[in-house]
Amino acid sequence: MNQNFLNLHDAVLILTFIECLFLVGLLKVLPTARPQSRALLSFFFVLNAIWVVVTLLSWNDELRTLWINTTLFTPVLTAFALLLQGPCLYLYFRSLVDTIDFKHWKMWLHLLPFSVVALVIVVFDVDGVAWILKTSMPAEKEAAARLSWTVIRCLPIVYIAACFSVLRRLHEQQHHLYSVVSPAKLKLDYFVLLSFVTHWLWAFFQYVVGNFLSEEVNDIIGNCEDYLVVLQLNALLVLGLINAKELLNVTPYDAKKVTSQPLDESKIELVERIIKEQKIYLENNINLDRFAEAAGLKPRVLSSILHSHYKLNFFDFINGLRVEEAKRLLTAPEMEDVSILDIIYKSGFNSQSSFQRMFKRMTGCTPSEYRRNARAATSPVQ
Repeated sequence: MNQNFLNLHDAVLILTFIECLFLVGLLKVLPTARPQSRALLSFFFVLNAIWVVVTLLSWNDELRTLWINTTLFTPVLTAFALLLQGPCLYLYFRSLVDTIDFKHWKMWLHLLPFSVVALVIVVFDVDGVAWILKTSMPAEKEAAARLSWTVIRCLPIVYIAACFSVLRRLHEQQHHLYSVVSPAKLKLDYFVLLSFVTHWLWAFFQYVVGNFLSEEVNDIIGNCEDYLVVLQLNALLVLGLINAKELLNVTPYDAKKVTSQPLDESKIELVERIIKEQKIYLENNINLDRFAEAAGLKPRVLSSILHSHYKLNFFDFINGLRVEEAKRLLTAPEMEDVSILDIIYKSGFNSQSSFQRMFKRMTGCTPSEYRRNARAATSPVQ
């Protein structure tokens, strides 16, 4: 760390640490409709707080001499904080769309890069001094440290792409008026992602060009990266405080207020008739506008009916009908030899993964299990 930046830089990092903890506390006390999402976002800020601690330990001239930097603690904690930010942010965005099953074996794959890097650090004894690559060391230890930093700087690019993919799905839901995520919440999520994309790209740039620059320039670029994170967190803090009620307490409608108002029975009957006669939910590209047009209603009116009468948003309403159709097909004698994949498309789904998620969420079992249980129930007892 450059001595000219020492006092101000340390103070800013300490302030960032406090703000990260404040954001965690803010998320905890404010109500939310998605506790899983809140827990993941809180953990993301905890990871940033850990990053601040290891940055101070690694680069502060006074703290760098502490005994702890002669151990593996700083490198492992750095890898933990930086390699889990990408998975945590990705899972946070995914939790806005679906409930995440953390018991699934695929969840453990997100820990694999950190596990590999931690193993490399332990096997090659990459302590805090070797970690910052500013001292002479055996070639094997230097190679291990550089490999670890390569994974840390390059892996987030994969999660950036995955995060944008999930946010695009949320944006499409919002566009078709069946998302339970508010427009302001979606904008904030884009801001969170874009700000940390900027951070990761800046860090990646420093990693690529660092070997060609002087130590002084490298220090300045590294300090700028830290200040960039501070500005992002402060902007996020301001946005969160301004929009706390709307952003963190996502309530699509007031159930008591809605149910107290009289419903137009004729419009409900119209919706029911469209479902039974046209089975419009079987169209794999159905959206709120298309459904409303078929029913002769305005999209806002249809959305209000779904919320007030069925207590569902459009997304869950349509997929609930599709799951019921899939259940019927899975147990129909004439469909006994039809594959589950064919039943997926016959039910209106155009994605096998979304079908599996929705079906298990609504029935508590997989389509294969449901079909097997249904056959067992109807088989004559021997």
